Amino acid sequence: MTASSAASLSVVGVGIDGRLLNRSASLVSASGAAAVETVATGDEARSQVAAADCLVTTYRLPDTDGVTLIEEIRAEYPNFPVIMVTEQSDDRVASEAISAGVTDYVRRDGDDPAVRLATAIEDGVDAYESEQALRESEQRYRTLVERSHDGIYIYQDDSFLFVNERIAEITGYEPEQLYEMEIWDLLHPDDREWVKEVGERRRDPGESAPNTYEARVVRNDGEIRHLEFSVQTTTYDGEAAVLGSVRDVTERRRQERELAEKKEFIETILDTLEDVIFVFSLEGDLLRWNDQLCAVTGYTDEELDEMRAFDLLPEEYYDEAVRKVRDAVSTGSAVIEAEVRTKDGRLLPFEFRGAPLSDEDGEIDAIAGVARDISERLAREEELVQYQTIVEAVGDAVYTLDETGEITFVNDALLSVTGYEEEELLGEFVGKVMRQQDVETARELIGELLESEERTRATFEMEAIGKDGTHLTCEDNMALLVSDGEFRGTAGVVRDISQRKEREQQLRRQNERLDRFASVVSHDLRNPLNVILGRVDIARDRPGEEHLDAIERSALRMERMIDDLLTLARDGQTVGETEPIDLESAVRRAWKNVETYEASLHLDGDLGTLPADSARLASLLENLFRNAVEHGGETVSVTVGPISDPESVADGGHGVSGFYVEDDGPGIPESERDHVFDSGYSTSDEGTGLGLVIVKDIAEAHDWTLRVTDGSNGAGGGSANDRSESSGGARFEIGGIDWSDH
Repeated sequence: MTASSAASLSVVGVGIDGRLLNRSASLVSASGAAAVETVATGDEARSQVAAADCLVTTYRLPDTDGVTLIEEIRAEYPNFPVIMVTEQSDDRVASEAISAGVTDYVRRDGDDPAVRLATAIEDGVDAYESEQALRESEQRYRTLVERSHDGIYIYQDDSFLFVNERIAEITGYEPEQLYEMEIWDLLHPDDREWVKEVGERRRDPGESAPNTYEARVVRNDGEIRHLEFSVQTTTYDGEAAVLGSVRDVTERRRQERELAEKKEFIETILDTLEDVIFVFSLEGDLLRWNDQLCAVTGYTDEELDEMRAFDLLPEEYYDEAVRKVRDAVSTGSAVIEAEVRTKDGRLLPFEFRGAPLSDEDGEIDAIAGVARDISERLAREEELVQYQTIVEAVGDAVYTLDETGEITFVNDALLSVTGYEEEELLGEFVGKVMRQQDVETARELIGELLESEERTRATFEMEAIGKDGTHLTCEDNMALLVSDGEFRGTAGVVRDISQRKEREQQLRRQNERLDRFASVVSHDLRNPLNVILGRVDIARDRPGEEHLDAIERSALRMERMIDDLLTLARDGQTVGETEPIDLESAVRRAWKNVETYEASLHLDGDLGTLPADSARLASLLENLFRNAVEHGGETVSVTVGPISDPESVADGGHGVSGFYVEDDGPGIPESERDHVFDSGYSTSDEGTGLGLVIVKDIAEAHDWTLRVTDGSNGAGGGSANDRSESSGGARFEIGGIDWSDH
């Protein structure tokens, strides 16, 4: 704003003639709207300065002098316009006022002092306002420069004249350090010479040089940064200088470098992939492809550049391919299996997967995709079908597990064995159909196979658990599943070996019986035979009735041994079809079939009905009765009764777990009870040593338990554990019976 154009002007006068001041102010303000205020003292004048445009004072004031007032105002307002008016010429006052910083000095003597005062006021106010505007502009520019994201600098003769804070941040040097350095000290050694050359060309009017370029600088901490320089010629203090701005583009260069590396990496990967990568426009023109497309089709890049995508397909696939392109555009993806026709006419099966590509405006303008040769996959699928057919036809149960033991495949045979449906097993842990101890065995074998360099399969026996809780003895032929050198799980073929195990057990029992036969024939039968032969020799020399009696006894013993051997040979440890048998009736029939002399039979309570092989149960009872008579004497008392067990539920909750056969004979010493069921064991001269062996075999064949303990003189049954005192005799307890009725 200039005084001549101001809408209003505020002038404060102190110690001056008001008429002079008003007239001068009216000459300054064209509109006559100047505001003039006169005050009497220096203190009043100082208080008005902040709201005024100019101060007019005289030298002599009631409370101070004009020079002192100027000094005080200058201390707070360095550039505020202050005009001094004096009555006469006084060089001393003028000198002091000028030294104090007066804006202008006007004397009242001479022609028209009001005009001169108006000029002084106008010039002072104009100068003040111009300076204020300049300072504000400078402050704005300085703020912009200092706060600029770019570094701003001026240099002259290779030295910095000005740097903003951003230059210090970029270089890591303090401004004071930069002012003492040459600009070239900041440049990377490899960039100094060519940057100097650019500067020399720019100074030569006949040369053209870029005003913008990139170069590297070395920070104070040694870090290398990439900067973009923009320079232009300017003047500084009237001499030529260079004004420059720099922008740190290190991150941009890093991103560009990474982008270039990624692009190169992706292109390298795409060209090394076995899959075909392609891009074609919606019009069908091939836009991009990797090297594999050339390798597969036999066409060169130049030939493919002239072709359309559908040119690679037989015509019968066109319609479906068009539909798939539309699907990709509408849904975002599409898959098609089609054949590719090569340059030499071969047809190769491929799977194509495509997705739409959009331009910068978001409009779909192309399809990108991957094509994979599925020749091997189709061959594997055909082979897999063959394997699946074999697996289902083989008859054995087959499964596969992943590396965590979860079931991933089962065939119909395994479902038949376990009773589960396929969906009930897939994804389940194998422990659902296998005992925990078998799972641990399998884990140990897997560990051994993984450590072995030769073995990849192993066989172990396990029990398959059916859905209904039944257990089936099986043999698991297990093999490792390995892919790309990594353990992926196991496969197994499970075979029911329950019949084989039963045959093995039968064979083992047969071998045991053969051993018994050999023992009896070689030893037990030889003893009575030796007696017979010895008696015959004696009878020849000394005939007598007693020899015939001894021969008869030995012959009868041999006959009983032969009968027992025949029993073992015929039946072994097998049972025929079981049926409900009334135990009391069976006991009475068996008692009648044994030579019991004067022995007595007692039944202690309701014996109930049990499932058994009738003939084998009769043989068991007969041998127990015969054993009691042989060892207890012809007057022995034999008792048969139920075994009470309150905790037993085998008989439907009636508290009966089995039955016992007890006599009141001499009993069996505790030290010999572990041997009474051994072949050939007998404490009677009349015994064959095979009767209790037969009893044991029959009990085991029925899955019953057999126990020998003290008798109780026919005192009755009761729990085997609740007899507090024993009074002799032998007691055989048969337990573990699945009672069907009681």
